[in-house]
Amino acid sequence: MAVVTLTTDFGLEDGYTGVMKGVMLSIGPSVSIVDITHNIRPQAIVQAAYILGAAYPHFPEGSIHVCVVDPGVGSQRKPLAIRAGGRYFLGPDNGVFTRVFMRHPDFEAYEITNRERMAERISFTFHGRDIFAPSAAHLACGAALETFGPRAPEPVRVDADDARLDTPGVIKGAIVYIDHYGNAITNIDTRLFETVMKEGSYDGYEVVHHAGRVSSILRSYNEAADMTALCVTVGSWNTLEFFTRLGHAANIHGLCVNDQVQVRFS
Repeated sequence: MAVVTLTTDFGLEDGYTGVMKGVMLSIGPSVSIVDITHNIRPQAIVQAAYILGAAYPHFPEGSIHVCVVDPGVGSQRKPLAIRAGGRYFLGPDNGVFTRVFMRHPDFEAYEITNRERMAERISFTFHGRDIFAPSAAHLACGAALETFGPRAPEPVRVDADDARLDTPGVIKGAIVYIDHYGNAITNIDTRLFETVMKEGSYDGYEVVHHAGRVSSILRSYNEAADMTALCVTVGSWNTLEFFTRLGHAANIHGLCVNDQVQVRFS
């Protein structure tokens, strides 16, 4: 039985994610369900695309990834079932799978129209429960992707908002996620950082945010000598990450998602 993951903006205060799991287990009692996160900011499609893109490669081939960040629920936007990179993805056609499409241009996408893959009654406000959860369970139980509906040749994509070399010697990026510890994760990949550093023969740099400038990248959180200082490390997503040792960096220093970040080389 395939693993099914859930990524949503539902939070944990309400019963929405639990109900989705109940629907899946009613169809496939042996389905293995893994929560990636339910703390995507409400309606934050770009953030959902980033988190899902960072997480799904760590799951085995054949796994099924349900992403429900769906401000257009009940509208004319399509519900999708996708095969890409040996894995499956289900969710709204609003750009949440942008990074999957970027990584696997040979993807196959289908619009979910087969009522046999859905709940008997479809709410206009909860497609996670009535369309995506039952579809994922049927897929996990062996239903062929091609039976879900017609091909969807041009799914919606959003601006991936990757970090880039803005001007010679300046990388422009942004904070894309604040984790449970208050660490502020940026989209500045260390491969881009190292490439610019090497090709420009630079010997110094500053990581610049409106809260401060950091001129060294630490190997671990424990290397920070000052318990309250704004520091930078390379996080587990292989991107630059602001942190404060033993403190909530986002609260202490006023870091927010979408804040601009620069790396200025010298």
